[in-house]
Amino acid sequence: MWPVRLPGMHVVAGLFMALCVVGGASSASGAAESESGGITGVMQIDITDVAGRALPSRVDALHLDSGSYHRTEVPTGTLGWTVPAGNYRAYVHVYDNGVPVLVEVKDLTIPAGGEAFLLVSLLEGDSENLSLRDFDFDGDLAIDRVEIDAGTDPQLAASIPGRPRIVVESPVLEKKERWYRGELFARSDLGIGKESVKDLIKRAEKDKLDFLAIADRNHMKSLDSEDYVSKKLVLIPAMEWGTDERGYALVYGPQTIPDPPSSVPAAQAECIRVQAQGGVFAISEPCLSASPWKWGLSYVNAIEVWHGDWREPPPLGLALLPEDMKQRDSEGLLIHSLAAAAASADLDSISANAQATLFWDYELVRGLMASPIAGSGSSSKKVPMGRPITYIRAKEQSLAGLLDGLRNGHTYVSSGPDGPQLIFHADIANDNTVDVGMGGIIPLNVETTIYAGVKNANGMKLQILENGRPLISKIIEGDPFVHRFVITPTTLAAYRLRIISPAQDTKHGFGRIDVHAMSAPIYAQDITQAAMEYFKVSPDKAWVVLDDENWIDEADLPDPDRVQTKDIDFKPSFGRYAR
Repeated sequence: MWPVRLPGMHVVAGLFMALCVVGGASSASGAAESESGGITGVMQIDITDVAGRALPSRVDALHLDSGSYHRTEVPTGTLGWTVPAGNYRAYVHVYDNGVPVLVEVKDLTIPAGGEAFLLVSLLEGDSENLSLRDFDFDGDLAIDRVEIDAGTDPQLAASIPGRPRIVVESPVLEKKERWYRGELFARSDLGIGKESVKDLIKRAEKDKLDFLAIADRNHMKSLDSEDYVSKKLVLIPAMEWGTDERGYALVYGPQTIPDPPSSVPAAQAECIRVQAQGGVFAISEPCLSASPWKWGLSYVNAIEVWHGDWREPPPLGLALLPEDMKQRDSEGLLIHSLAAAAASADLDSISANAQATLFWDYELVRGLMASPIAGSGSSSKKVPMGRPITYIRAKEQSLAGLLDGLRNGHTYVSSGPDGPQLIFHADIANDNTVDVGMGGIIPLNVETTIYAGVKNANGMKLQILENGRPLISKIIEGDPFVHRFVITPTTLAAYRLRIISPAQDTKHGFGRIDVHAMSAPIYAQDITQAAMEYFKVSPDKAWVVLDDENWIDEADLPDPDRVQTKDIDFKPSFGRYAR
């Protein structure tokens, strides 16, 4: 449950409040540091397991006297760290498969000109069968023993030693399951934007959006504004997180303040922690030439496949990527999805948005189940909100409902509020029931009918893509339009829809086509008939199965007898991309 927000407040005091206020200043290992020019001392760090083996670690230290924050890496488990003298609370993290896990919180005093010892002999994780994260029940990357000792809740991912908790209101504005549409990327004048929080919210309300995310860069100060409130739309707490060097993510609904971006392991920890808290971690504009995605995280919830005008952002060239991202396999194919997408600019002039969808497709082929999202990046009235727009299927219009829809892949993106609206669902085993929608899973070797429908797109082209390749293309004749086809998938695949048309102005922008809408995939995976029946009986336990048969109601799904349809039987193949 999301707690109630008190006006003008969203956090409680703690170590990572200091991190955000001070800016996350870190002292180099062994270097003297004192903001006031005072006398320093040495923190002697020694971190091992119970067998005496050194553990690669990180220490975050809060100077209790001044409130300043310091961080150092301890790659060999031992270090003499010079810091300003005074009283400290040290938060010790040990790396577990590259992810920092909090294993100890200790108070100590560093005498002026002297030294104090930070000694840790770790019992947890000293087994071939158990890792540190096996001792972390709630997945917040703080082991249970530490949480109990520190007085936080080891079963609540929002309750973490030293980390301030974000507290927001979450009223249910509408208790109805339907598609909600809104803006997932706006910027305020608290960051690099030009419009106040109040004016952004008023503009979103005037545009009759259902939700708005104000995502300022590397902070969430908008939550502190007394104007951060609306009775007409859901405000999604958000942050644009990252650096120009490595790229940016969009973080939605975190329940603790994310660390400022630093290392790849720390980024992976933030991704894991946000998800454990019920939030969403999304890659933003992965192929933007000024800041391409280089964090290389193992799992994200969503990818911003469309930012601003479809054909406007210039493509990312392969030459802009570092050499380690240009590795090729034995067949000469690029290994990294970002490089494969960037290489497309050498073959044809396409926009960074088109490359982002290629990046998304390559990751889908590799097994990632990520929702497509879109954002305008609006920071002033000159840039309309919701162009492009994200649709989220949610059980209710609330923060919890929308985040749940995002995590479960129930999304599609469109050119704007007046752009195409999509349906995409599957009838497994052809028993005249809707089994899964966007983000859903269908089993291999079972005949399945797929319905692909669109409104507001007469004269455009509907495409069904398999692993990014056009499988079926149909001119849209009529409004609404539904295309029905039958498949029996035999190998892993991701099917998705897109609506396209020839580019109207080929002299400006990049690429020869305009994209007007794209759906989240329906995935073909190797699940057994027994598992499929289990999913139907217990839909809440499934990634995709619908709660009832009204996922698409009569207003959304045209009667196939009254619109042009055609049955096509085929068996798809899971091909590789030529890169």
